[in-house]
Amino acid sequence: MKKLIFTISLLIASIAVHSQSTGGKTMDTADLVTYAKTPILNWESEQMVEGKPAWQGFLLIKAKLNGIYDISGGLQENETFNVGKIDVWGTNNDDRFSMDLHQSQIRLWSSRQTKTGTFIGYLELDAWAGNNQVRLRHAWFNYKFMHIGQDWTFFGDKDIWPNVMDWDGPPSGVWRREPQIKFFWSTPKDWKYSVGVEQPRAEITFDSNIDSTLAAAFQNIPDMIGAVRKTTKYGHLRLSGILRYMNYKNGMDTKRTLGYGFSFSGYVKTSQRFRNSFQFQVTGGVGIAGYLVSFGGLNYDAVSTYPGKVESVPALGSWVAYEHFFSQRWHANVVLGFSSFRSPTIQEFNFSPENITNTDGTAAFEHQYVLFNIMYDPTPGLTIGVEYNLGNKHNIYKGTIDNGTEIPSTSADKARTAQRISFGAFFDF
Repeated sequence: MKKLIFTISLLIASIAVHSQSTGGKTMDTADLVTYAKTPILNWESEQMVEGKPAWQGFLLIKAKLNGIYDISGGLQENETFNVGKIDVWGTNNDDRFSMDLHQSQIRLWSSRQTKTGTFIGYLELDAWAGNNQVRLRHAWFNYKFMHIGQDWTFFGDKDIWPNVMDWDGPPSGVWRREPQIKFFWSTPKDWKYSVGVEQPRAEITFDSNIDSTLAAAFQNIPDMIGAVRKTTKYGHLRLSGILRYMNYKNGMDTKRTLGYGFSFSGYVKTSQRFRNSFQFQVTGGVGIAGYLVSFGGLNYDAVSTYPGKVESVPALGSWVAYEHFFSQRWHANVVLGFSSFRSPTIQEFNFSPENITNTDGTAAFEHQYVLFNIMYDPTPGLTIGVEYNLGNKHNIYKGTIDNGTEIPSTSADKARTAQRISFGAFFDF
């Protein structure tokens, strides 16, 4: 076997086509083959197999200066502009200036050419865990028709990602990372199909005041996902579906509630000269709130409604984005989005800091947001930008609401708007 050649060269300077910043997006397998040519630190073996290098790969540090200036709105404790976390009941509108580099990533990609096919592996780490500890973002491999490891859920579409300063992406997007086993295949007419399973993670709200016998349970059925994608010369369209069963304990018995949903997304090039593009995603279903950024970690997949009863909750999220290049170096983005959660009728629950009681009522949370930015790429691998974020969270309650008055109300609502200036730089080395 010939000696593996380790080369360090300034390949970035030799690239004729400008390299667009990808923000927090992780490139897919097909893109990585091209992407691997751009980092300075890369390697390729002299040995050839089936006319291709036996080994090739790269190590890339994708650093990010994450700058924040909070103008108002209750997101001062959050590094990302997650509208679902706006403190609706809070009163803190203090300005805040903050900078960090916790979201910087280490990306390692390698491929091995064999007589039976190409084996590709990918590893990605960052320092965005608690106390700035190293966190595993991605670790997966591709071989023939198999994709196994931890990656973006394929209920979502990892080939779309608005070019924004906030790496969480639109709060209504589907970017949950899960261990998965996926099988995929393509047809000659640019259709691609994917089926597989992912790690189940049921997020259920239990209320001991309704039923103290209800509790979390181990999950024994993986989330089942299927997707179909059509690629054209203008971009692609993709439709995916999910079916999941969420277990919970009712006393000593294990019961489950059903969840299901769909996601329709697309990427459309709108210019031949520049990479102007239109991207969108619409996601809806029941028991899938945890897959949306706005609702992830809030236990909104299902709720206990009456003694012995747990019901899955409808959720909806959508966003659209447009990127316009004024030149090879200057470009701007605008993103609009909406997400919604509406509970079934709940026997009794409390809300607000005063613990107002709602009997036989419902809760709905609606989020709207818009952002726009301007970015400048002085050289491939470096993007500098500034972004304005505006979001609103609206809590709506209906039922028999006892707010301390003699006659209970039938509805109540509370809304709050947040504003933030995001700024900083992405730089690869």
